Amino acid sequence: MPEDKEQIRKRASYKGQITAFSNYLNSLKVSSLAATEVNELQLRISRIESMYERYDEVQLSVECNTDNIDAQISERTDFESLYFKSLSLAKRILADCIKSDDVSSDGGSHSGNHKFVKLPTIQLPKFNGSYDNWLEFHDTFMSLIHSNDEIDDINKFHYLRASLEGPAAVVIQSIEFSAANYTVAWTILCDRYDNKRLLIQNHVTALFNIAPINKELSVNLKRLIDQINKNLRALESLGEPTKQWDTLLIHIITQKLDAKTYREWEESKGRLEKDTPITFDIFLMFLKNRADLIETLEMSNSGATNRLNSSIKYAPKVKAMVSVRDTGNKNGSAFSAKLCPKCKGDHKLSSCPQFLGLSNDVRLQLLPEYKVCFNCLNSGHYANHCKKPGCKICHRKHNTLVHVADYQSKPITDINTSNTSSGNNKPVMQGHFEQTNSSTGSQLSSNSNAHLSLSAKVGTASCSEQGDVLLSTALIKVIGKNGCPYIARAILDSGSNACLITEELYQRLGLPAQNVNQSVVGINNASAHIKKICKVSIKSLNDNFSSNLHCFVLPSITQNVPTRYVNLSNLKIPSNISLADPNFHSPAPVDMLIGADVFWDLIGTQRLKLGDGQPILCETSLGWLVSGPIDYRYVKKGVNFIKCNFTRIFQDEASKDLDEDIQKQLVRFWHLEEVSPASLYSNEEKLCEEHFLKNTTRLANGRFCVRIPLKHNPDVLGDSWPRAKKCLLSLERRLAGQSQVYEMYKEFMSEYESLGHMEKCENDNLPRKMHFIPHHGVLRESSTTTKLRVVFNASSPTSSGVSLNNIQMVGPVVQDDLLSILLRFRLHKYVLTADVEKMYRQIVIHPDDRYLQQIVWRDNPSEQLQAYQLNTVTYGTSSAPFLATRCLQQLGLECTDDKVAQVIIHDFYVDNLLTGGDDINEVTDLRRKVTSTLASAHMVLRKWKSNESQLVSENDISPLDWWL
Repeated sequence: MPEDKEQIRKRASYKGQITAFSNYLNSLKVSSLAATEVNELQLRISRIESMYERYDEVQLSVECNTDNIDAQISERTDFESLYFKSLSLAKRILADCIKSDDVSSDGGSHSGNHKFVKLPTIQLPKFNGSYDNWLEFHDTFMSLIHSNDEIDDINKFHYLRASLEGPAAVVIQSIEFSAANYTVAWTILCDRYDNKRLLIQNHVTALFNIAPINKELSVNLKRLIDQINKNLRALESLGEPTKQWDTLLIHIITQKLDAKTYREWEESKGRLEKDTPITFDIFLMFLKNRADLIETLEMSNSGATNRLNSSIKYAPKVKAMVSVRDTGNKNGSAFSAKLCPKCKGDHKLSSCPQFLGLSNDVRLQLLPEYKVCFNCLNSGHYANHCKKPGCKICHRKHNTLVHVADYQSKPITDINTSNTSSGNNKPVMQGHFEQTNSSTGSQLSSNSNAHLSLSAKVGTASCSEQGDVLLSTALIKVIGKNGCPYIARAILDSGSNACLITEELYQRLGLPAQNVNQSVVGINNASAHIKKICKVSIKSLNDNFSSNLHCFVLPSITQNVPTRYVNLSNLKIPSNISLADPNFHSPAPVDMLIGADVFWDLIGTQRLKLGDGQPILCETSLGWLVSGPIDYRYVKKGVNFIKCNFTRIFQDEASKDLDEDIQKQLVRFWHLEEVSPASLYSNEEKLCEEHFLKNTTRLANGRFCVRIPLKHNPDVLGDSWPRAKKCLLSLERRLAGQSQVYEMYKEFMSEYESLGHMEKCENDNLPRKMHFIPHHGVLRESSTTTKLRVVFNASSPTSSGVSLNNIQMVGPVVQDDLLSILLRFRLHKYVLTADVEKMYRQIVIHPDDRYLQQIVWRDNPSEQLQAYQLNTVTYGTSSAPFLATRCLQQLGLECTDDKVAQVIIHDFYVDNLLTGGDDINEVTDLRRKVTSTLASAHMVLRKWKSNESQLVSENDISPLDWWL
């Protein structure tokens, strides 16, 4: 095959280069290398180090297309042996030369008693693109490298590259490595980050965002002082009048202090003369003295604890690859284990502002240094032993903060436990886009949990030499509610007839939105429902372009773009142009989609083709876009996804038709999968339901009027008077020694009568046969409303041995089970709870059935016994729970508002309401409507509680009259 010959020729070229390198090493006179020869050796080593990856790619291609694998393995073994031996020898020679230079320089620069003292090596400063560290990096690099005339420009460029990482390294990545380009690279870097306005804004924001002190520790106060000094010195060096900010600064910083320190500060102010101005220097001195005092106390406590620990002869020894906190020492050095390993603050690493400000790549590189779990970011264990859930993006065993798309074909636990493993892992798709076909395939997601990607994606095997296509992305300024600009990443899509914004960015901007009912549709009619639209103001980074967009709000627009890392070393992008997205080559989330309504207004006239197999540059108002196909040689290996971000917005009628079509398909699926259930109700329960429907009415005032569902004739009941009388007399004797409880009992019965829930029976109006129910009191001290409740014992047998409950039907359970209600309740963002006041007693018993609900009562033992009849549903009777809950269900069935009906039918457990929602305005409206619906039947909700005070502060429903 011609391709095989070409690959073999490349392999021979690589082998010739390593052989020439080996010969070069053998010709060196190690004992007398000049400075230029040492520099030449360094450059040759850096070139040889990058050769192995190219050789491995060619050799792998040859091995995949040959039948004689043994010969190719032998060829690889020979090359690797020569390569590693030569590279090892070269690095040893270089190390010896550097060591001898250090020794000679030390000997020549010191004399007398100090000639054997070796100063520590000054480490080069590191800069990752954070404006917080720019001034420090700039001044340090200037003094050590840039202004040092003894270092030539090529080495200065080398040092500059070695000092940059993350986004800062990308800025000069495309500049060719040469001595002439060092000044160009340094100038470009300074132009990017030496922005006085942004630096001032960044340091002022840092002052406002200093983390509050939750606990009085010296390390917390010192961290606060250091952050204050760092930002104030930076602002002062930038020309800001910080000496005039004393009052404002004191006010800001005092809000960050713990309660004890704040109190001490107020007391210290009181000790000053009244006319003495309180300057920031006085406040700062107070903080320093306070920190010193607390540290002294901590050391004293720590010394006492250490002496106690030293008395233990055999102390257990703990060995671990990661740091383990000793919980036994609370006052000593153990508290340092709680500190953030990044900024030494009193918070977790996952909450550290400095750590969160880094890119995912940089965070991932720092975790081994911090010795923390890659999954939960806490110390004490490895990721493979961590019980916390994994990444929310790819669901693997690593934290979402360190998710990098390039690692989706390699489990993150490999990184956590070993840095040397580099086997050829089989690529695995992440999330619900899993694709196992080795060639191509496609799968669309329509996750009902508001996580619908509008991209059709086709996975391709990582071993194939398939290129990629760069989509048009740009960084833009998006103006928030308060006028502050936010940097967002947008994708420019001429195939979309609308603009989109993610829910995350929308919430961060705090913009107002309008409610809509539309659907966005992508490939194969995969749709997502849209509920909100907002107006967004955007600007280019250089403020030369601005526009107002109407964006639909979606949980997610698409996956990371691009799908794989792009190698910039071979892309010849001119250094004098401003890219719309400097990080176009790195997979990253998309915050916005700019559709065809604005797309063509952005596009300019100039185009620039970078070469064969490379994308084109397109001029726009946002900067130069990098878009188009790119050869496989310029992208890193891994699973590739083909994206199509075509979207279309359907209006209400089309959306309704689409939803109805989906609903029909879902119903058909349910019918296919349905298993015919057994009858839900027993025969008695069916009769009880039929009895309710036949005999239940609504009175003129809205109350329900029900009849007691009986399964036997009441004639089977015997005489109930003697037992009821005996129980009352026994109750009176018992309560005679409990005057307070007796008074509560009388008040309860008096209220019962005053509300019309029971009435006195006149002797001449007594029915032919009455049934008397015994009663007793139940005292509940924990109750916030009724401490004592009278309970009626309808299970008490009569003289025939049959009780009232024996002849009643219990009825079915008509409400959802408690577990289902609680599970739904926990899903809501905003929750509401309440209960129906006196729910049983708001339902009237038909007058023809009240003779079965008689009681004996008198306010004073000296009075004559009196018969009363209960006019409402009585707790203690078998049918009471069914009658009460069934009436509540009937309210829901009669309600014309679907949402209110669903709440009444499904979110009540007996008389307790547990409901909620995700929109505070909808929940407020829902509360009002449910309250109004229940009030129509004289059922009033009370004891409102919520996780949002706004939902329980209203009282728009006035108390109802309890009179029947």
